[in-house]
Amino acid sequence: MLPPDRAMPVETTSLAELIGAAAPSATALDDGQKVLRYADLRLRMRHLTSRLAALPGLEHGPVAIVSRDPLKSALTVWLGAASGRDVAILDSTRGDLETVLQTIAPALVIGDRVEGHEPWATVPSAWLDDAGAEVGQRRLTQGAETGGWLVASSGTEGPARIARLSQAAILAHARASNAATGLGQGDAWLTPVSLQHIGGLAVLSRCALAGACALLHETFNPHRIVEAVMAEEVSHLSLVPAMLDRVLECAGGRAPPSRLRRVLIGGAALHPAIAERARAAGWPLWVAYGMTETGSHVTVEAIEEGWEAGRVGKPLRDIRIAVDSEAGAGIAGTGPIRIEGPVVMDGYLQASGATASIDGVFESGDLGRIDGAGNLHVLGRADDVLISGGVNLHPASIERLLGECPGVTDIAVTAVDDPRWGDLLVAIFCGDIDEPQFEKWCRDHLESRQRPRRFLRVALLPRNAGGKIDREILRRLAANSSN
Repeated sequence: MLPPDRAMPVETTSLAELIGAAAPSATALDDGQKVLRYADLRLRMRHLTSRLAALPGLEHGPVAIVSRDPLKSALTVWLGAASGRDVAILDSTRGDLETVLQTIAPALVIGDRVEGHEPWATVPSAWLDDAGAEVGQRRLTQGAETGGWLVASSGTEGPARIARLSQAAILAHARASNAATGLGQGDAWLTPVSLQHIGGLAVLSRCALAGACALLHETFNPHRIVEAVMAEEVSHLSLVPAMLDRVLECAGGRAPPSRLRRVLIGGAALHPAIAERARAAGWPLWVAYGMTETGSHVTVEAIEEGWEAGRVGKPLRDIRIAVDSEAGAGIAGTGPIRIEGPVVMDGYLQASGATASIDGVFESGDLGRIDGAGNLHVLGRADDVLISGGVNLHPASIERLLGECPGVTDIAVTAVDDPRWGDLLVAIFCGDIDEPQFEKWCRDHLESRQRPRRFLRVALLPRNAGGKIDREILRRLAANSSN
């Protein structure tokens, strides 16, 4: 429950209404260089909506911004909400940009370097800069069926798929998340996660619903994050585990001020050693589980003494999570995780422009179990299961065991083909322990079926932009090490 001074605002059916519902003088967006109040944001949206309507031949269709600028990306999100258009935030450096644009087929592309996209009208990103004096009387769109988000999923393998999240789903997540995390007026949520990822994008709707400030960092800089936290500028902070590790290192054991109430960790499995370091230093760590297709996290749990790795808490309000233990890929007590509720995407955008509906139920592709207290435990991707010596094993379960070895700071498990084992387990790790020492620890502490047969120490594990282990690169590293 939120305390009285942090009461949730009146429920709305439109993202555009959130801009006007917040206190005009409250800060809406802050990228460290420019600050926009909610009054400024509303003025800017009226102006940009009028300018968009004046562009010839662009009456309908999505808007895409190709930029790494978080403030301009945020303005484009609210332009979409105000004008009733779907919005996509894209990074100009992504290798599949052309394919993603072809799938989205935007009516307008905003960006400074969008050469080669002649099928679509383009304007420079500076088009967003001028607040303008001529505002006009154009009404901000109120419909909930338009002005959604088109977000490229951040899976570990394969081409990106474009998930369409409706305004109804976006708002449902914001309400559920704010109720669980206590976000309210006067708070500030810092996200160094790019707005092209749902973990960053969802901060915008949460903050607007609460009348809070979204603090936007263009790139991840742990020193800058620690400075903002210690200056009592931050109440909520989103990080992936690899970012948390760097932030703790920069903090040097210092506890954050009481202003920081939530550090939400998601995007990848949290190593128990990192979690304990944060907890021991007084950082208010909360672990979350979710994905692009559900508008960000669908569970959350505070990490306290006795927390079990892989446990991610109970479902947020109005969300139902089920596990089919009879289809658990041969791993006892586990099964595919199914998520149902108003936060689920409409479906994946297809090349034809249509959206493949999934009727409010999402099969996550993850394996997990639900304990007697109703907490979800996530094992990992169902398609990551390995069969070694006739035994079904999941890399994540082995990684949690190996992570207990002193001197290991990061760990991932993969396999190479082997005529005897089938999948021969390979441990790829970071730390100040060498391969023979690690192998001996495994012989002393693990059952034979759980032990990797090869070990490879590296400076850094391969991860994607969302902080997840890149399993394809991992397999190539293992294969090359065995040659």
